[in-house]
Amino acid sequence: MSTLGSDTVTTSEVATELEMDKTGIYIVSHKPLDSDTGLRKRDDAVSYDNPGFNSDSGLKLKNEHNYDRPTGFSDTPYRGMGKEDLLRHSSKPLWRRLRYVCMSIILLGWLALIITVVALVLIYPRCRAPRQHEWWQKTVVYRIYVRSFQDSNGDGVGDIKGITQRLDYLSELGVGTISLSPVFETVPNADTEFDVTNHKAIASEYGTLADFESLLNETHSRGMQLLLDFIPNLTSDQHVWFQESRNPSSPKKNFYVWQKDKPNNWLSVYGDSAWANDSSRGEYYLHQLRVDQPDLNLRSSEVKDELQAILQFWLEKGVDGFYIRGSGYLFEDYDLRDEMPSSANLTQNPNDYDYLNHTYTYGLREINDMLARWRYFLDEFGNKTNKYRMLFADIMGATELTMSYYGYFNRDGVDFPLNRFCLDLKQGDDGNVVSGVVSRWMDNLPAGRWANWMGGDENSNRIAGRLGGNMTRAFLMLSMLLPGTPFYYYGDEIGMVNSDLAPGNAWERQQPMRAPMRWDNSTYGGFPSNCTVGCTTWMTVNDFTGQNAVEIQKTSKSSLMHLFKNLTKLRGQASFEYGDYFRSVVDSSVMSFVREYDGEKGFLVAINFGSGTETRKYTDTHDTIPESADVELTTENGVKLQVGGTAQCASLELGPYQGVVLSWEYVAKEL
Repeated sequence: MSTLGSDTVTTSEVATELEMDKTGIYIVSHKPLDSDTGLRKRDDAVSYDNPGFNSDSGLKLKNEHNYDRPTGFSDTPYRGMGKEDLLRHSSKPLWRRLRYVCMSIILLGWLALIITVVALVLIYPRCRAPRQHEWWQKTVVYRIYVRSFQDSNGDGVGDIKGITQRLDYLSELGVGTISLSPVFETVPNADTEFDVTNHKAIASEYGTLADFESLLNETHSRGMQLLLDFIPNLTSDQHVWFQESRNPSSPKKNFYVWQKDKPNNWLSVYGDSAWANDSSRGEYYLHQLRVDQPDLNLRSSEVKDELQAILQFWLEKGVDGFYIRGSGYLFEDYDLRDEMPSSANLTQNPNDYDYLNHTYTYGLREINDMLARWRYFLDEFGNKTNKYRMLFADIMGATELTMSYYGYFNRDGVDFPLNRFCLDLKQGDDGNVVSGVVSRWMDNLPAGRWANWMGGDENSNRIAGRLGGNMTRAFLMLSMLLPGTPFYYYGDEIGMVNSDLAPGNAWERQQPMRAPMRWDNSTYGGFPSNCTVGCTTWMTVNDFTGQNAVEIQKTSKSSLMHLFKNLTKLRGQASFEYGDYFRSVVDSSVMSFVREYDGEKGFLVAINFGSGTETRKYTDTHDTIPESADVELTTENGVKLQVGGTAQCASLELGPYQGVVLSWEYVAKEL
């Protein structure tokens, strides 16, 4: 310890204190003083004897705290150096260049990092936002022939209340949209639902308008939608419009197509001339279907207004859309020119409908304009009510005509024309035939439009009879998992087949595909409510030989109904709802495809439409298919692939008519 004013300093001390002129400045050294070095006090300076100092020159204090640098001070920087010396050393070229190099490295590193991040953002595959689909694109449409679905009052005729009673069943089935056959008021004891006398009223045999409103409310409460048929091309000859039109002085005189004389050779769908004489008016009217079903004149602005009013009426009730029936007959040639014989049917009776080519009576371009008008009207209504209204139609003809229904000359048409090409499939058709039906639609689908896949309706033979049990299961998987909306007929989910009734005239109600729904295996199939003995049903209940009814299939995990439910559930996966579609292996037996979407699980759907076991390699057909994948679902016709297990995609074995869905987790694509 040093005492101020003393001539000596203890060499064992680490620090030395010095009071100079009471300035409060202390100099502290981190190095010990030599043992023989003392502190000398001079008149105006103090010097330190230290290995780093010149003892003769020392550290001089001049002019009030102004220090001169020691003359013997080393040029090498070291810890504890003063600010001025540190600045002097840091200004040397070596250190200055070193700083520039370090700063350049840092700046270049940051620049490289920014460039890399930008490049990754631009180049790396980005996850797309999911497509925004409307409710009708996500749903399964279930077509009901009202007369045969469920009889609620025991009169032997299916009705609206009966459908209401079965809504929970449809909801459990996974059905999202119900399409009803015509329920409008008709001529008493009419043979067909097309003998409409009032488009704004419900036929009494089906119930009341209040019954319909109740059905609509109950359907919506379950998150389901309800569609009505729209019949714009004809009415019954008992309709008030036709009765007034028979008077040539009536404001409705042009509501139908009238001619003073039979103008041409046009034929009715049911044979013989399409022109019938009306004794009251003394002129001929056009009927492309039955003679008691005159064609409306859609070139009349008054008729268009009346038809739009019908749409308005049901839209205001809350209906979710319409199925336009008989759309191909909406217009006929303005000049009423004769039709030419069809080269393919020259051997037929000249009075048969198929003898002529019908270029002037079916599928005219004016139809596209009418469809666009109705589409616009529904869109306007949907904008006001904040809900999209669906519109689809039936059409028979070539692919070009069918696809034109989506829209023509940049004008929207229907949401889809029904895909009746599916109804041409039959038992024994192989993978190439099935793939051809799929490609015919997908390859010709206009950009931005939506496909659909039909199982059947009230005018076609039932799918289980056309394809057979195992092929039906295979087609069910195909139609449910392709991009598009499946369209199935009541009873298809339990494999109902045509009844034994011989097909009659096409306009008659009793057709073999319209037998009452078999809810159980009782005598009357549970179709009439509260009836076990002595029931009278409008049509004989199908024996349904070799098949099970609804109540039986509910309990069987191997049933067609169970598969139907599983498929409607699987459709809810993002990759099926809005994912991409890629064809995979397609040959004489197998039809397969991939459904996937960025960031979502991928799926391979592989279906064997052959009668023998088939093994195929899938790993080379699409870049995301892995070596092995999880078994998500099968049609349960095979024994080697079990749900919950794994399958080898490089050698996937499929049993006869077996379909399988394999899945894998999403893996980001490499740069």
